[in-house]
Amino acid sequence: MNEELYLVAYKDIEQKEIDEALWLKAMSHAGGDKTKAKWAYIELRVDQLLRDPSLRHSANKKVRKPTHQSGAYMMWFSILFFFTIISAAVVVDVKELTLVFSNGLYVLDAWSLIFVLPASIFFGISATSWRTYLRCWTYTFGSAKRVTIIDARAVARCLNVMGLVSLKMGVIGTLLIVIFMFHDLDNWKIKVTMAVITLVYGVVFKLIAYVVEQRVLNHYVH
Repeated sequence: MNEELYLVAYKDIEQKEIDEALWLKAMSHAGGDKTKAKWAYIELRVDQLLRDPSLRHSANKKVRKPTHQSGAYMMWFSILFFFTIISAAVVVDVKELTLVFSNGLYVLDAWSLIFVLPASIFFGISATSWRTYLRCWTYTFGSAKRVTIIDARAVARCLNVMGLVSLKMGVIGTLLIVIFMFHDLDNWKIKVTMAVITLVYGVVFKLIAYVVEQRVLNHYVH
C-alpha cells in the first residue's frame, strides 16, 4: 500500500500538481535545494496521505490491468468489422456479384493521407506530450499494468485531439481542393475524387480515434 502512495507523490511532481503548502515545507527542510526538496516532498506527501484516509482514497485511485481482455478484443473486432464493411463496399460488384480488387486503388491517395494523418499526430503531441502519445499504444492494447487516472485521461485527451484534428484536416483538405478545382476545371473529376477521399480519411481516422479513446476511458477511468 505504501508503495502506491510513493507513486502518487511522485506523480504529483511529474504532473506538476503538487500541494503548494507541502512544497514550501519541503523547500524549507531542504534549505532551498529543489532536488532535495522533491524527495522531501514525497516523504511529506506520503505521510499526509497516510494520516488522511479520505485524501488517500481520492489521490491514490489506481486502476489495474483487468484479468480479461474482452474489451480489447471487442475494440479491435469493431475496427476490423468497420474496415471489412468499407472494403466490401469498395471491391464488391453488386450487379455481377464479383470482387473487383482494382477498385481499391480508387480510394488510395498518398496526398490525402499525408495531409490528414501527420497533422493529427503532431497536434495530439502538442496538446499533451510525446510520452502521452506513446502511451496511446500501450494503454490501447491494455499492456500497461498500472496507471494513474491522470495519465489515462491525458491519453484519452490525446486521442480526442487527434480525432478532432483528423476530421478538421479532412474538411480543410476537401475545401482547398474544391477551391483549386474552381480555379482550374481541367481534370475536375480527379480533383473531386481527391476531395472526397481526403474527407473520408478524416472521418475514418476520427472514428478510429473515438473508439480507442472510449476504450481507454472504459478500461482505466470509468
